[in-house]
Amino acid sequence: MPSFMLKKIVLGNFSSGPVDPMMADAIDFMVDRLESLGQSELASRLTLNCQNSYVEPHKIRNIPVTIMDVFDQSALSTEAKEEMYKLYPNARRAHLKTGGNFPYLCRSAEVNLYVQIHLLQFHGTKYAAIDPSMVSAEELEVQKGSLSISQEEQ
Repeated sequence: MPSFMLKKIVLGNFSSGPVDPMMADAIDFMVDRLESLGQSELASRLTLNCQNSYVEPHKIRNIPVTIMDVFDQSALSTEAKEEMYKLYPNARRAHLKTGGNFPYLCRSAEVNLYVQIHLLQFHGTKYAAIDPSMVSAEELEVQKGSLSISQEEQ
């Protein structure tokens, strides 16, 4: 399809009614980014987004999962959300009252808080999201102590 048709498909999913200023800014930003994409880039992104695929739940059952969701209108249908909840029943849920299709842009503080909470469980492990050189020696000692206590309990 030509680029203008692909862009029309994407823009059709953006909120057209009244939204708060932060959500409007997020939509404007995404429209600007959309305009910068060429036809092949846009087609490949739409293909990836529209493919019927998912991570098989049994392959990640030992990995902590957090599902972030908004209560207001978004491109993801209620049925798709419910299906995801069924596939990942042990997942933590991070709910935002509003955020539309781009909560990571218009509700970035809340999204960052949920991401930090999710990553906190990996602190002090080899999966930590922070470079060990940025952690103080005192904090490393505390982490080593709590790790050795938990290993002794096992």
